[in-house]
Amino acid sequence: MNSPTANRRKLMMKIAVLVTIVVAFVLLETQLGLPSRSAVRSAFDGLGWMRGPAFVIAYAAVTLLPLPKAVFTIVGGAIFGFWAGLLVVVFGAVIGSSGAFALARWLGRQPVRGMAAGRVAQLDGQVGRHGFLTVFVARLIPVIPFTTINYVFGLTAVTFASYVNATAVGILPGTAIYVAVGAYGFSPGSWPFFVAVSGLVVLSIAGAVRSRCRSRSGVSAPPGNGATK
Repeated sequence: MNSPTANRRKLMMKIAVLVTIVVAFVLLETQLGLPSRSAVRSAFDGLGWMRGPAFVIAYAAVTLLPLPKAVFTIVGGAIFGFWAGLLVVVFGAVIGSSGAFALARWLGRQPVRGMAAGRVAQLDGQVGRHGFLTVFVARLIPVIPFTTINYVFGLTAVTFASYVNATAVGILPGTAIYVAVGAYGFSPGSWPFFVAVSGLVVLSIAGAVRSRCRSRSGVSAPPGNGATK
């Protein structure tokens, strides 16, 4: 049986690893530039039948980093068309976000649970009981950082099944908008541009209203403040 000192040391090591990962992600985000649409597309155009699996793997990897996903989502539509593009993007996003959730849960859930007391414990319990709806609402609001809440939800009492299911369903509207832009063209004044902007505005308003209503009814709001952007 491990001694309290050994358990405390393991706990501190996990916290240190989690902090190191967060710092590394921030440095990557600030130091690495985003590739252009043409650069991303050219990287997959010559892969033949491997384009689909390769794109899913690449998208899952990008989802682990705090980088805007819009470029990759739009290119998914440009390469595969609307329906196939929507499928590979959602699949990649769910795989990547599930990996981030699992990593945060393994490294940080125990410290959070150990420190949770009073109001924090109550909020954590509410999030756990309403896990699917909490994640679903958060995914509907495009302005909420997609990658950030992947890790945040891993620290909460939300079950893995509720998280994965709500993510898969919640990102569909916003992702479909970006994929449509890639599949049908993007230029100011075009119908894909109008649909994209209108759709993102509607999703933001609907998600914010839903979140506010849930807060008033006593259910905790989504942690953090998506479409796969």
